[in-house]
Amino acid sequence: MAAGAAAGAGATLAAEDYRVDIHISASGHAVGAQRPAGVQGTSIVYRVPTDEPIVALTFDDGPSTKYTQRILDILSDSGTVATFFEIGLHVQRLPWLSRQVAADHQIGNHTWSHPDLSLAGAGTATRELARGAAEIAQVTGQPPTVFRPPYGYFSGATAMVAAGMHYPMILWDNRFDVTEDVSTNVDRLARSIRPGSIVLGHDGGTLDNAVVPAALPLLIDRLRSQGLKFVTVSHLLAHAAGGSAAPAQA
Repeated sequence: MAAGAAAGAGATLAAEDYRVDIHISASGHAVGAQRPAGVQGTSIVYRVPTDEPIVALTFDDGPSTKYTQRILDILSDSGTVATFFEIGLHVQRLPWLSRQVAADHQIGNHTWSHPDLSLAGAGTATRELARGAAEIAQVTGQPPTVFRPPYGYFSGATAMVAAGMHYPMILWDNRFDVTEDVSTNVDRLARSIRPGSIVLGHDGGTLDNAVVPAALPLLIDRLRSQGLKFVTVSHLLAHAAGGSAAPAQA
């Protein structure tokens, strides 16, 4: 049966009409023998539904000598807590800075080497998440309890591995834009951030993220003037409406 004829007749297309050449070994297949025993599911969180006036600032790709210390100083001066999704390789290179982050803030797993996991199979996802977690735990003494996939990209196998490691996958509903200036970032974010929001910035990476520390003090002041408070991602999850999230991490 031709696809056009089937569509014109309102009939269901036969499977043969939509045959696609998929290479399972490279497509992040999430079933079969590599599925962790007992795994049920994981959460993919963009924003937390809550009536509490709380939001989470998050920073990716650190630690780095370029931005991390500046952001830590801003957070310290303003009495603000945040969550840093760190790359294991960077933690290994800058352990002292990672420990400094962990002293006051939550650290999440951002993999070992920051690959694109959109087509990752279970083996690649397991190696990246497990090695990143091990390095963070060894350096800081705090095993990460949340995970953010690099670029926000993940395969089915990545979600499966995250579930096996008991990680909620943390994405975001607002972010700093490095193509905008400071005032534009602050105005846009102050208008769109609301209770339960997860805000993405970068304290590392290959892009010029100078606008993040430049805008951060102004954004903190604006959001506080709007009655919002800052918490870690785990604290935010614990205050989800219905109270079904994991306990907060200090």
